[in-house]
Amino acid sequence: MHQYDFIREIAPHAQSCHRKTGVYASCIIAQAALESCWGKKVPEDHKTKKCSYNLFGIKGEGPCGHVNCPHMEYENGRKVWHMAKFRCYHNYKQSIEDHCKLMMAKRYKPVREACSADEAAHQLYKCGYATDPKYAEKLISIMKRYNLYEYDID
Repeated sequence: MHQYDFIREIAPHAQSCHRKTGVYASCIIAQAALESCWGKKVPEDHKTKKCSYNLFGIKGEGPCGHVNCPHMEYENGRKVWHMAKFRCYHNYKQSIEDHCKLMMAKRYKPVREACSADEAAHQLYKCGYATDPKYAEKLISIMKRYNLYEYDID
């Protein structure tokens, strides 16, 4: 799937999440693009190859169970690989809806209250969503390159 097709597919769901949570749709789309490599690399079970439709790398048990797969995190500035259980969904819409629920957690209040999508990207890192020290920069780069700000609702 081409990047613009991916954006068109998930943008309405990201905008719906924005209306419910205040998290900028541009930031949600950028997260999904970064975390899943534009939908090409969602977590899949390393043995069964079951697809998770998990656009955001959310760990745990989902509506369709989970998949076990390796993932990389930064620990003390170094890349470290671990095995983990990632939530499974029936489709991308369900993945975005779950992300929307996750963003309502108390720890993500600064993301919801951000004054701009760029600030929300920085707050995601500060709130511990990702361990990559360049996470916010990567999200902002995607938002700028694909003009995702146009999906934000006033």
